[in-house]
Amino acid sequence: MDDTEQIDRIGFEGSSGCDRDPAYGIADVVSITGISAFTIRYYDKCGFFPDLHRDKRGVRSFSEADIAQLHLVEALRKSGLSIEGIQYFVRLCKQGSATQPERLRILRAQETVLEYQREELDESLKRLHAATVDLESTNHPNRSDVL
Repeated sequence: MDDTEQIDRIGFEGSSGCDRDPAYGIADVVSITGISAFTIRYYDKCGFFPDLHRDKRGVRSFSEADIAQLHLVEALRKSGLSIEGIQYFVRLCKQGSATQPERLRILRAQETVLEYQREELDESLKRLHAATVDLESTNHPNRSDVL
């Protein structure tokens, strides 16, 4: 499967069939994903689930595809993409396969952001570990020369 096929497979495309059959209430989705109900409702209000099913009373019902979409939205947020950026990504997805190159560019850019952040965190972790080892190896409990 190439990158563009993978992009279309992950939610947003408004696919039909059993993966779009609403099966989960919001409490179920919270349990499955670990994402708070408040956050899920906020994401819905932001328009990240344009095809989300609601019953006559307006109660949300999520499909497997909606949950996959939620995971992608959460990953985009954690990568630092703004709410407006995710809204743009969702609009591109709704436009179909003609927008695959732009969506792929966005995903790759966010991957790069996360890889850079991981490198920075790894470096910070090494420095903290070295300072901890240094501090633990000394017999001076009030040593202040680490900084």
